[in-house]
Amino acid sequence: MYKPAPRRTKKTDIVRSRTGCRNCRERKTKCDEQKPTCGTCVRLGKVCESSKPDFKFRMVDRPARLDFIRSLQHTERDVFYSTYWEDICLPALHPIFRSAFCLASSNRMMNDAILALAACNLSRLYAEKRNISEKNAPAHSPSLTHQTRSYWYYSSAIRAFTSLQEVDYRYNATIALTVLSVFAHLESSMGNFEGFYCHSKGLSALLTDFEEIAGDPVAKSLLTSWMQIRFVVWWARAYFCSLDVLRRLPSVPLPKLIEGSFMSSLYERRVVVLSIMCESHRLNCNAALKHWSPQKEYNDWKDRGQYPIDDHNDELNHYILLAEEARKLDEWLLHLPPLEQPQPIDHDVNDTPISFQSHDAALNYAYYALARIMQCTDGLRHLSSRSNPNSNKEEPWIRLLLHIAKETKPHVSASRNSYTIGFSGLLLAALLRCQNLSLSFEIQNWLQNLESIQPTEEGAFPVYQAVGVAKAINWQRMMGRDIYSVTQPVDDDGIPKVTAYNSQSIDRMLLHGRCQLSGKFFTECISIELYG
Repeated sequence: MYKPAPRRTKKTDIVRSRTGCRNCRERKTKCDEQKPTCGTCVRLGKVCESSKPDFKFRMVDRPARLDFIRSLQHTERDVFYSTYWEDICLPALHPIFRSAFCLASSNRMMNDAILALAACNLSRLYAEKRNISEKNAPAHSPSLTHQTRSYWYYSSAIRAFTSLQEVDYRYNATIALTVLSVFAHLESSMGNFEGFYCHSKGLSALLTDFEEIAGDPVAKSLLTSWMQIRFVVWWARAYFCSLDVLRRLPSVPLPKLIEGSFMSSLYERRVVVLSIMCESHRLNCNAALKHWSPQKEYNDWKDRGQYPIDDHNDELNHYILLAEEARKLDEWLLHLPPLEQPQPIDHDVNDTPISFQSHDAALNYAYYALARIMQCTDGLRHLSSRSNPNSNKEEPWIRLLLHIAKETKPHVSASRNSYTIGFSGLLLAALLRCQNLSLSFEIQNWLQNLESIQPTEEGAFPVYQAVGVAKAINWQRMMGRDIYSVTQPVDDDGIPKVTAYNSQSIDRMLLHGRCQLSGKFFTECISIELYG
């Protein structure tokens, strides 16, 4: 028999040196590793070179791994904007959107719509300063990174919404209503009036086609939120249009579902007082702006101190309608809960701080104060008679409005008023009815303080433009000229403001005023940059 073969040495027992010279490694002989030259190289007369291991890097294409990384990045962005939505956007919106945020986890369309609005808000809140030498270029523009992501989410949500069938609307009517409401908020914040009107028509059609959801509490809350943003768009349009368009701006009626229901919640009371304030503003402006009509025959009547019969009747009609709005405002105040009223309630004490239980309650009362300002008719009567008013009944209400604004923190105003009419827009309207120069400069100082903290928008209103207009008004007032309205030289027909109000270059405005000494009415085009 054969004897067992001897056990072979395992390869693992062989120790190979990695520090031998290159010649020995090539000859596959053991190197004695003598320095500076090993024995083999001395014997062969060769140059002894040390050998170092080579490390070569190469790219390995693994699609599955890259897709996974992209998925993680996308999820991280979603989490970031979701957190921002919850912390910053929700406090500025109607509480109904909290439940919408819960539904978003199971509905990609709603989730994308919400993230689009969050990214849009972030792009506006942290606007970037533009280093452009181009004349009349806006000083700031929305953050490009967040704005691009907002467009991406918005496009995704739009594609999903347009693919819905009628059965989907009927089955998920509340979700469709919520998404349209989010779309309306986004278009409004970007100053895209056309886009806003498009989504508003869709929302109205949805409510009409599916009447069964009209009585749903969620639908009613969404309708309330939508009406608030409608007044924001109306207000922005009133300050970004020509004189002719301003005179023809229609009123915004309240839906029957909301009208008379201001007992329900703070937000429904807000929509009601916004309705009264905007309508009072419209009536007051129409009564005042007739003095700056471009029609030659109108100017001829004014030069003689007379007015046509139909114009006189129209003026009386405005006073009657303003009185009706005042009656509605009295009723609104009568039903205002004590927790939403100022403490202390004393409009005559100029130095007494005015406090509220919440920022939303303070803002609602600010709307009430501006509505009172617009319902004062003494100034309108003096315009018609070309006399200077002996007393200014608007002044106590203007001072009250300014006190409310001063008691709010500027950075809170900038973030919490993102989706409603903010203090900067209210104070600009009040400034146009203020006859007290000292009070006018207080308003200007508040706007400048807001600009130094948040130099973009407050309540979807461009703060830097409001400051420029306020300076121009006060400068004219120091020269003995009262300004009653500001408009654009050329109307833009409500076209989109490209990215946000900041991207719209408004460098010139028309000031419509009256000389205090002569009583003569004038319209003057000024450059905002001169007062920047």
